[in-house]
Amino acid sequence: MSFIEEMRKLIDERSHYQYFYKCNTPVNNTPVKIKEVRAFERDMHITLPENYVRYLTELGNGGRYGHYHIYSLERIRENMAKKITEDDDTELPPMLDHSLSDDIWKEFGEKYAEADINGDYTGDMEKRMLAGGIVIGTAGCTMMLVLMCRGAATGEVFLVDFDYMEYLKEEPCLGKFEDFLINEMRESIERAKSHIDIRTITKENADKILPGIDLIDVLVDMRIRQLREEGAKEVCDIAPALKDYYNRHFDDRSFRAWIAVHEGEIVGTCGMSIVEKPPYYSCQTGRIGLLSSIYTVQGFRRRGVAKNLVKTAIRFAKMMKLVLELLLLQEL
Repeated sequence: MSFIEEMRKLIDERSHYQYFYKCNTPVNNTPVKIKEVRAFERDMHITLPENYVRYLTELGNGGRYGHYHIYSLERIRENMAKKITEDDDTELPPMLDHSLSDDIWKEFGEKYAEADINGDYTGDMEKRMLAGGIVIGTAGCTMMLVLMCRGAATGEVFLVDFDYMEYLKEEPCLGKFEDFLINEMRESIERAKSHIDIRTITKENADKILPGIDLIDVLVDMRIRQLREEGAKEVCDIAPALKDYYNRHFDDRSFRAWIAVHEGEIVGTCGMSIVEKPPYYSCQTGRIGLLSSIYTVQGFRRRGVAKNLVKTAIRFAKMMKLVLELLLLQEL
């Protein structure tokens, strides 16, 4: 079975979960014609990997697959148009090609983060890292899905986030494009079986995920519900302090949160504080992903809500090379 055939089978399977299908499916199932692909390659001075071309011409022109949104060819063209007119990286050797050691990647990430904090120009470093690839999608916020079109890693995808370069410890490879797409579909089907959609909350999207709902207020409310159910004594009004905490730490990117949504209703939450402790033998960087606020509303427990939330948080922690710790064991 070819990867296109397998993807069609997986998309058909996911279509049985109606709500999930409506909110989390390829948004444009009309493939593009091969002549459009060739025109794109010619105009953008690039040769696209064969399986990505097959995806565009046989399956669909972009869409949502699991945690990732694949851009349409038109959007990629728009994003690349200014880059093509301003500079040309076709002579730069690919950096994402499996040739660099973990130590070199760590050093590169630290240098980039230092330059960014100091307000120094980072454009050359970004161009160097993305040489030979194109941004074909996102995992949300500033996380870019990069498809390599030149070099030893041609046809593979990488997850690059220049806002979190200080956590870079190795080449951020996700594997071959077709394998990555199939794996994402399989995981999304597992979540769809419970009709639960997991959404990431960040500073940039907190007011856009569910229009009209203040997600900070939701996090405060569910945190208080959790504390009450754990038997905490309400010796004060903790809501203002919680709201202040979430606002401050979303702002400085030291806090991430995820919500579980069922047919438009928020039914679970999970939070992660990114903290730094003195290094120890099993965590030489000292960087910790501290899980907390893992809560599922009554009526949705024992349905895999917390499991899917934590799996998503673990995925993020692995990407950021964080060691995970639980704030309170009973929160699971």
